[in-house]
Amino acid sequence: MTLKVTYLPEISTSTRLFELSDLLDKAERQLIGCSPWKEFTVSDVHACFVIVQGSDCIALKYYVREPFSKPVYFNANDPVYKDSCVEFFIGFNNDPAYYNFEFNNAGTCLLGFGTGRERKYLPKSLIDQIRYSRSFKSTGTEALIGWELTLLIPFEVFCFHSIGKFEGPSCRGNFFKCGDDLPAPHYLAWNNIATDSPNFHLPEFFGTIDFA
Repeated sequence: MTLKVTYLPEISTSTRLFELSDLLDKAERQLIGCSPWKEFTVSDVHACFVIVQGSDCIALKYYVREPFSKPVYFNANDPVYKDSCVEFFIGFNNDPAYYNFEFNNAGTCLLGFGTGRERKYLPKSLIDQIRYSRSFKSTGTEALIGWELTLLIPFEVFCFHSIGKFEGPSCRGNFFKCGDDLPAPHYLAWNNIATDSPNFHLPEFFGTIDFA
């Protein structure tokens, strides 16, 4: 699967988050719709995202609807994947290592870099450069909780690479929704994964991210 990412030079690390959120609401949403492991399929969980490139950052917004969503973890690099969690994995060129950004709906971030499940957690000082805003939305039914998370990720956060601008189809990655410790655990992916058991750290199943 290939995702084409629009370049919007008016977006930068100084853009106000409420303005960014409104701007991303106008962009085309991408469904995180693959459920690779059927025993962890929860029909009431729905997630999608929007991603654009700014002049010095990546802007990303997730839209989630699910039956349970209560954050437990609030410190950088806590295991937020056990909460209601959205994730963004990205690697560059032919580098086998990649970055994994993971956020619960409190905005708590786990940020790693490495190959496969061999991860190096990046420092809180770097994570603190990521700006975010979150909001809860009505779903029209008490059975479901709706929440949104807007993220502004400066290029500097990709500390193992020197990035001035993302260009061309040289990036690969995936987008996820999960919740290991929720009453109904689930694992959703943008680009499908073909394995017997849950594992997001499989770059051979990343899609192409084409930055225009």
